[in-house]
Amino acid sequence: MAVSDLYVAQYLLDATQAAESPLVWQAEDGGSFSTHLNGVKLSLFHARTLGWSGLCLSLSRGEEVTYVEEPRPVALFGRKFRTDDDERLSAVIQHLAHAVSRQCQARKLRAWTLRDSIRESLYRRILFPDADRG
Repeated sequence: MAVSDLYVAQYLLDATQAAESPLVWQAEDGGSFSTHLNGVKLSLFHARTLGWSGLCLSLSRGEEVTYVEEPRPVALFGRKFRTDDDERLSAVIQHLAHAVSRQCQARKLRAWTLRDSIRESLYRRILFPDADRG
């Protein structure tokens, strides 16, 4: 039995929102996000084509690459999809994007709050490298 796009997207959402040991994403240039899970590189980004813009999840390992795209709505205006599964997949990918964005933003704010202590720690490592060896 094949694993569905919806199942994989939901798994990644659950792993990202896990209370213990969440999947940790990194913000990349251009507004994309990436992480690694079990040897697979995951990238989440906005894909833009003529007449459509949506979220895309890339999964790659070496030369192997596949994409999970947010389904395109069939209605010109609104969010009507071909099937209920397409609608669910769209919602899960959007929730994943929000969870990843919140996670990266929280880390960025925490680093900003701790910037003075981080700076001091890094300065000490540069200036006094043997001090930590005690």
